[in-house]
Parts: sequence; structure tokens; C-alpha cells
Amino acid sequence: GAGPRRRELMNRIGYGFLFGMVVLGIGALLAVDLLFGVELAVVRAVLALSLIALGARMVVHTWSRRRPPDLAGEAWLADRRFVAESLEGDAHYDVVFGRGLIDLTGVAEPDRDVTVEVDTMFGHTVVKVDPAIPYDVEGTSAFAEVRMPDRSAAAVGSVRYRAPADHPPRLHLRVHAIFGACEVVEAGVAAPAA
Repeated sequence: GAGPRRRELMNRIGYGFLFGMVVLGIGALLAVDLLFGVELAVVRAVLALSLIALGARMVVHTWSRRRPPDLAGEAWLADRRFVAESLEGDAHYDVVFGRGLIDLTGVAEPDRDVTVEVDTMFGHTVVKVDPAIPYDVEGTSAFAEVRMPDRSAAAVGSVRYRAPADHPPRLHLRVHAIFGACEVVEAGVAAPAA
């Protein structure tokens, strides 16, 4: 029916589509300014926000030591919930100007090391993990908060956490936040309201 088709369309609307719409909007507003002499402060505001978002995305990706894996999900200007049922390989999630819940509790214990990267810019993300699965977390933040399951946090800089289950292979979480918040919580532990 219409439900799965609409869901498929919404999954395709991502960063490229949003950025394309912003560029089209800026072009249209500049044309109005040039053709009719109407100065619109909206043009400058949209351009400034676009450059901030693009710059934040570039900064986060420079923190990565390697090429980021395929994007498993992104939330731009929205609240989204991502439920991972399995991790066949590395995954990457982006939350920008929105809120995201990344639920990894349904993932089976990996048979090899798997890395999940989460980038949060001007938003709030909660990453939920199963404490029975061996995992570690490395978080970096710039004018933001990155909080670990043991409630340790960093506002500027980095913080690390290693779950008590200490046998390989492991789930490696790499969380990054810029002007926002990202917290990792274990299943069964309520995340504080933000």
C-alpha cells in the first residue's frame, strides 16, 4: 500500500536532497533580490545556517580516522528512531538539527569487530545498547556533551568507556557531538529527559 512506498520515499530524502533544496531556495531568493530589488534577510540567514551545517558535517568527518561506512540513517530537522536488527558491517548515523534514538538492543553479539559511528550536530541523540554484548565507546565533543553509560561526560574533548564484558569481538561505538548532546545508555536504564 501507500505506507511502505511513503516510507521508502522518506528514506531517500537525505542530506543531498535537503542541501539541494537549500541551494534552490537561495538561488530563488537571490533572483528575487536581483530582479526586483527586494532585499530579504532570509537569504543571509538560510545561507548562514547552510554553511554552519555543512561546516559541522565536515568537521565531524575529519575526526574519523578512516572513510565512514555507508550511512545507515540520518535525521535532518526531524525526530527519528533507528532500530538496528543486525549489524553485518560497520554503520554510520547522522542527527543534525533534530533528535534521534539509535536502538542497538536487538543486535546479536558480533562474530567480528563492528564499528558504529554516530554524528550529532545541533541536536540530541540517544544510543541504546544491550549490556550483555561486549562494547566500548569513544566519544568526542566540541561545545557539546557526550555522556557514557557510567554517566562520565565530556563537554569539549574526548571520553572513553569500556563495558565490563571483556572478550573480543566487540561492538565499537564512536560518537561525536558538536553544539548538541549524544548519550549512550544500556537497555533497562532510563535515559534522563533532555
